[in-house]
Amino acid sequence: MTSTVSIQPVSCKKDLNLFIQFPYALNKNNRNWVPPLLLSQKELLTEKHLFWQRNPHRFFLAFKEGRCVGRIAAFVNREHNAHHQINQGCFGFLEAENDSDIFSQLFSAAEAFIQQNNCTEIIGPLNPSLHYELGVLVTGFTTPSYFMLTYNYSYYDEQIKLSGYSALKDFYSYRLERPQYQPTEKMKRVSAFLHQKYKVHIRQANLKHFKEELNIFHSLYNDAFVSHWGFTPMEKEEFFLLAKDLKAIIDPRMILVAEINDEPVAFILCVPNLNETLQKIKNGRLFPWGIFKFLPGRKKIKSIRVITAAVKCSHKHLGLGALLYPEIMKRGAEFNYDEGELSWVAEDNTMMNHVANDLGAVPYKTYRLYSKIL
Repeated sequence: MTSTVSIQPVSCKKDLNLFIQFPYALNKNNRNWVPPLLLSQKELLTEKHLFWQRNPHRFFLAFKEGRCVGRIAAFVNREHNAHHQINQGCFGFLEAENDSDIFSQLFSAAEAFIQQNNCTEIIGPLNPSLHYELGVLVTGFTTPSYFMLTYNYSYYDEQIKLSGYSALKDFYSYRLERPQYQPTEKMKRVSAFLHQKYKVHIRQANLKHFKEELNIFHSLYNDAFVSHWGFTPMEKEEFFLLAKDLKAIIDPRMILVAEINDEPVAFILCVPNLNETLQKIKNGRLFPWGIFKFLPGRKKIKSIRVITAAVKCSHKHLGLGALLYPEIMKRGAEFNYDEGELSWVAEDNTMMNHVANDLGAVPYKTYRLYSKIL
C-alpha cells in the first residue's frame, strides 16, 4: 500500500529549520551538489529579509511515513507584477524526492496559495527572484554548478512537467578555459575605434569607496537591463544588501568599470567560484570545523564566474564589450584563474550568446523556468 503524502505549511521556527536543512539531507550523497552556507540560507529565508517583508508568501513541507520528503515556497512578487502590469505568482526553493505524488502535492499547495492571492499564472523556480537564483538544471549534471547557481537531480524536469508545467525560458552557462580565449578581429577593430574616438578608461573597482561604487553599479544595473525579459528594477536597499553579502568574497581586480569622458557607462562583475571551497563543507556549517576548510580554500580558488556585464542603454551601440571582455580575460590569466563561466544567459539574448561564442566559450549547462496557467 502506497503511503500518503501530507503537506504542512511552515508555521514555527522548528518548521523553518527543517525547510532550510532539507536540501542538505536530500543531496547528502549527490557528489556534484554544493552545499550553500547555512548562515546565508538562514538570512535569505528569515521573515526579516526584505523580500518576504514586502510580498505575500508561504512555505510548505511534504511528509511521507513521518519524514520530510520535499519543500516548496509560494509567493507573489508585488513589485514585479506592478512593473510589468501582470497578475502572476511564483514558486521557488523546490526540493523533493523522486516521487510524482510528492511533486504534485507540493505544487497543489503552492497553486492554492497563489490563487488565494488572485493570480492567474504561476512561474518558477525563482529563489526568490531574477536577482538571486533561478531555474532547474536540465543539462550539465556531470560537474558542480558555479557559485550562486542551482544544482538538482536530473528527475526534476520530468516531475515538474508531469505536474502540468511547461518550459517558459531557458538560460545557458558558458564555460571558458584560459587557453581557449582569443580576442576576435572584430573586437580588436572596435577597441581601436573606441580608443581613437572617445576618451575611454577602464578601471577596477575601488573598495575603499565601496558605497560610491555601489551607487554607480546600482544605477547602471537598473538602466542596462530594463528591456530584458522579466527584469524588474532593483531597489537600492536590496541591491546594497546583496552587495554586502558579496563584499567578503569578491576580488576587486576582477570588477571593471568603463568610463567615457569620466562618466561610468558600463561595468563587469566577476566573483571567485566559492563553490570550489563550499563543496568541502558538506553540512554548510562554518563552525566549529568548516571554517578551517573555508578560509584556506578561498585563497586557492582557480575559477571565476562572470555574473553581470551591464552597459548603459545609451551606450550599447558602441560595443563596449570589446574593451571589457579582453581586459577581464587578460586579468583572469594574470591572477591565476584557470577557467571561468559566463552565466546565466537567456536563450533569446542574441547579443550575449554571440559574445560568448566569440570569446570561445562553450555552453555546458542549461537552467529552465516553467509556467502554468491556473
